Amino acid sequence: MKEDQAIASAEFDKRVIDYFWLQYMFLLAVMFVGIPLIPLWFLFGRMLHKKQYENLNCELTDRSLNIRKGVLIKVQKNIPLDKITDLAVNEGPLLRHFGLCSLNIETAGSAQGSTGHLFGVVDPLEFRDKVLAQRDMVTDNSGAQAATPAASNDGVLVEIRDTLQRIEKSLADRS
Repeated sequence: MKEDQAIASAEFDKRVIDYFWLQYMFLLAVMFVGIPLIPLWFLFGRMLHKKQYENLNCELTDRSLNIRKGVLIKVQKNIPLDKITDLAVNEGPLLRHFGLCSLNIETAGSAQGSTGHLFGVVDPLEFRDKVLAQRDMVTDNSGAQAATPAASNDGVLVEIRDTLQRIEKSLADRS
């Protein structure tokens, strides 16, 4: 099997560590049971998020977008480029404070409308444009290849039509 060729890799901003840390610190503060854990998170949370940052990886290949992330629970997603419908760049107030953006990968057929989230991509607009340009190249090529097999399915469609006509005639004769 042919190995996919890497075209580009997303680079992540180190400020994402502080963003993750503050986000979880806020979550602990609003949860009544989380308040006693704040001193522990204050001491050890940054180490965990530093590891999380080190494990962030997103690579654009000639056929897919490969995402790897996680510390305790490692996640690897391989998203085919022809399934990607959009890459949305979002800036919430906290992300904006740190000078960061999130990149949401939206695919056709995903239940929530979004397949992946990448926080802290350096120059997210440029990375989004590279992914969408590669997606357009893939879909343009697959569109030309998909037209050929459709013509060979005409015989199958005729056979299905004839079978349905025989079933209708059989049902009409029984009535």
